[in-house]
Amino acid sequence: MSYAIRDIAVIGDELAKKGKKIYYLNIGDPVNPDVSDFKTPDYIIEALVEAAKKGYNMYGNSLGVYELREKIAAEENRRNDLDLVPDDVLLTGGVSEAIFFVASALVEEGDEILVPGPVYPPYMSYARFFGGTPVEYKLDEARNWQPDIDDFASKISKKTQFILLCSPNNPTGALYDEKFTREIGKLAAEYNIPLVSDEIYDQILFEKFESYKCHVSILKNDLPIIGMNGFSKAHLSTGWRLGYMYFHDPQGKLEQVKRSIEALARIRLCVNVPAQYAAIKTMEEPKEHTKVMVEKLWKRRDFCIKRLKEIPGISCVIPDGAFYLFPRLDFLVQKRGPWKDDKEFVLDLLKETGIMAVYGSGFGKYGVNHLRMTFLPPIDVLDEVFNLLEAFLRRRMP
Repeated sequence: MSYAIRDIAVIGDELAKKGKKIYYLNIGDPVNPDVSDFKTPDYIIEALVEAAKKGYNMYGNSLGVYELREKIAAEENRRNDLDLVPDDVLLTGGVSEAIFFVASALVEEGDEILVPGPVYPPYMSYARFFGGTPVEYKLDEARNWQPDIDDFASKISKKTQFILLCSPNNPTGALYDEKFTREIGKLAAEYNIPLVSDEIYDQILFEKFESYKCHVSILKNDLPIIGMNGFSKAHLSTGWRLGYMYFHDPQGKLEQVKRSIEALARIRLCVNVPAQYAAIKTMEEPKEHTKVMVEKLWKRRDFCIKRLKEIPGISCVIPDGAFYLFPRLDFLVQKRGPWKDDKEFVLDLLKETGIMAVYGSGFGKYGVNHLRMTFLPPIDVLDEVFNLLEAFLRRRMP
């Protein structure tokens, strides 16, 4: 198995050991000081320390601290007009563990899952780990990375075990429009296929923030939906590995799946207990840190788009949310330049300039001839990056 986001870091780390300055644009970690200037808010850290001092260092409930599950259920109900109860919520070691749980419960040898392409690599890896096949439905770059409903419909089969939705999307930053979401709901109902909704970036939105509706708030009716979210991104606590999943299951179609996932949760004992108590504090006293972060990211995104437009041979759809750019390397599409593919280009760029991005082909077949880079660093650092990128292309292009 491979994971392009981390695989590229191995090479970058070796270069850093030799003294080369590395610009870490490969990973979406807003609190890594090598990446960005964002920090976990002090009151959240203090809540973690206080939890440890109070003795919350022992194993906890395998499904999660009940008080936190209560608060998550109430918040999801408020934001998405659901009717969850605490027992519908399960705490996980980040969304990554939630993905693993879903795949383990729903995928067997020969099964398929539908994932958006370009696709976040772990969805593909976990499906294959359990003997399944990830089938990518096309996000159309010409339509601002909106899903192609005809392509989507053509890829549903009797083997499809679940449909993944990811909005804002990683790696494109696109928000799916309501029309597509409703169409996907109709097809899911027709074929009796559960939806899995990755909502980890749902609070990191730009222009469309006021009008945005989560998939679940649009599709809630009788569709079985497994939602996944967490505290890593919006609450700046990536290393704490605290996520959650919830089951919207009005007709009880997910009952066996839920029981299987709860059994897995018991096997792995529990999620970071002090971090769960810190999350309770975060939900009881939400501060301005997410709003401030989004305002800064918005300015950084706009700066990056401006700079990309000034560089010949590269084009980029403006992301609606998250903190990723997914520019197209037009010169590769046109077969210009000395690189045979996007991976070779990204490796060459890293070795010569220290810019660590991720090759687009690592995000599936619809990511070919692209690269993913974050816009997490401050603008002065991003300016250095684009100066280096522009000079690199001038030197290397015929």
